Amino acid sequence: MSRALAREDAFKLIFEMGITEVSAQDAVSYLCETIDNANEMWSQKFISSTNRKYINEITTGIEEKKEVLNSKIEPLLKGWSINRISKVDLAILQLAFYEIEYIDDIPYKVSANEAVKLAKKYGGTGSGAFVNGIIGTLLESKDTEGN
Repeated sequence: MSRALAREDAFKLIFEMGITEVSAQDAVSYLCETIDNANEMWSQKFISSTNRKYINEITTGIEEKKEVLNSKIEPLLKGWSINRISKVDLAILQLAFYEIEYIDDIPYKVSANEAVKLAKKYGGTGSGAFVNGIIGTLLESKDTEGN
């Protein structure tokens, strides 16, 4: 299965973690217990070991680095607090920022493009542009840092 499908399922778990405060371990366990051809919630119908490793790394990493990620996101919101943006947009931004900051084998542009796709699919009107703008600002700052 593709990384895009695994990313989409990871986003769903991150969103769930943000709403219910369930642990990453419990969220991933729930995914593995309920993924099958009859369950339409998940993007994948089978979870490969590679995708499970990716989803586990993302959800656990975001759980551990949530405050650090939010502290990087909030200054880019231009007059908004992190508590005022939608939980969908926040989950997408946390996912993208985590990939950009902590996963070396995913190109920045892939993380950005996939985040915008998720925002357009699951977010409200204007979420795609909003997420694109925030991630674009992060990437501009990384360019000026020499990364």
